Amino acid sequence: MAYFKSIQGDVGYDDYIESVLARNNTPQYMGLSALKNSDVLTAVSIIAGDIARFPIIKKDLDDKIVQDEELSYLLNVRSTSNATARAWKFAMTVNAILTGNSYSRALRDPTTNKVLQYVFYKPSETIVEEDVNTHVLTYTFTDYSTGNIVVCDEKDVVHWKFFTHDTITGRSPLLSLADEIALQENGIGTLKKFFKSGFASGILTMKGSQLNKEARKRAREEFDFMREGSTGGSPLVMDSTQEFVPLEIDTNVLQLINSNNYSTAQIAKCLRIPAYKLAVNSPNQSVKQLNEDYITNDLPFYFDAITSEHLLKNFDEKERRKFRLVFDTRTVTGRNVEEVIKLYNNGIYTGNDGLVDLGKTPSTDPNMERRKASLNYVWADKIEEYQNDSSNRNQSRGGEKKNEED
Repeated sequence: MAYFKSIQGDVGYDDYIESVLARNNTPQYMGLSALKNSDVLTAVSIIAGDIARFPIIKKDLDDKIVQDEELSYLLNVRSTSNATARAWKFAMTVNAILTGNSYSRALRDPTTNKVLQYVFYKPSETIVEEDVNTHVLTYTFTDYSTGNIVVCDEKDVVHWKFFTHDTITGRSPLLSLADEIALQENGIGTLKKFFKSGFASGILTMKGSQLNKEARKRAREEFDFMREGSTGGSPLVMDSTQEFVPLEIDTNVLQLINSNNYSTAQIAKCLRIPAYKLAVNSPNQSVKQLNEDYITNDLPFYFDAITSEHLLKNFDEKERRKFRLVFDTRTVTGRNVEEVIKLYNNGIYTGNDGLVDLGKTPSTDPNMERRKASLNYVWADKIEEYQNDSSNRNQSRGGEKKNEED
């Protein structure tokens, strides 16, 4: 017997902000509502864009690139029947961040068992079940536009999850940003109220009269009507019985709200991107250093989750022991030509190592697999031996020269 391990779980923030039951009693996922926040939208766009733009390549255990045209076409050119690989990877990343999970069904070649393409499903169209005895996972996909239901084994489903506490379902980082996003929205709301009514607030005094509740309400309505009619900078007309004093507003509070970067910095930290990408200054480091650190230390948090999942679902047991998948970031992090030449001339790189590092195809020339060596260097434990040999050679030459003079 299996029990439901649905991804909605016991959460209460923006991922599933409404647990309204739709048709077939399926909860509607509202993670996309988080994109109304400009910082969340920017951060998610940056991460999804980077994952989508860097190609996934196949390497052997010696870190050499292995050409696999079918796999490269699937992961980097066309992943589904109606979308490019970029669009598919972007959508998968967006859902994995906003809801914690993203799913696609793998369609395989019946003869070779290789994955031919993927079919993308929304998290709201997916239910995950685990057998209590065997712990085998089963995925049920429901297409609400057609009513079709497909049940798949775990091996035929690509399931992206960047943060998981039970190895089965993922958790959205937005669940940890409730206070920060609420603080930011409250600050924006305060600014909107100020610009909407801050300049017109004040105290209207009716001289020499005592007003009851109804009279005050009537005076306020008449003043509002007069103020609404004074468009285009026209003056307000009042008689001697009325006095209007505008309220003074502490602009320091507004400046504090407008300059408060705490929430933005917290969103950047939680989603693992440099704060400068969300227009927050990052002192003591250049943009180049921050970007390199982001690609080499932060993006692998997302990269490794994706490549390990595809390694498990796209390769068989034998291939998984021989190959691995990596995101190719050499266009940004790769060494320049001068650095590669220096490594090649010092014997650290072969010629083909240098070509690969520059994003070029390795050569079939056998000499490109040889390493250079300099005659100006010697092994440390051979120094005395080389010195003695050199001294003996010099003495021998000196003796020969003396014999010639005799």
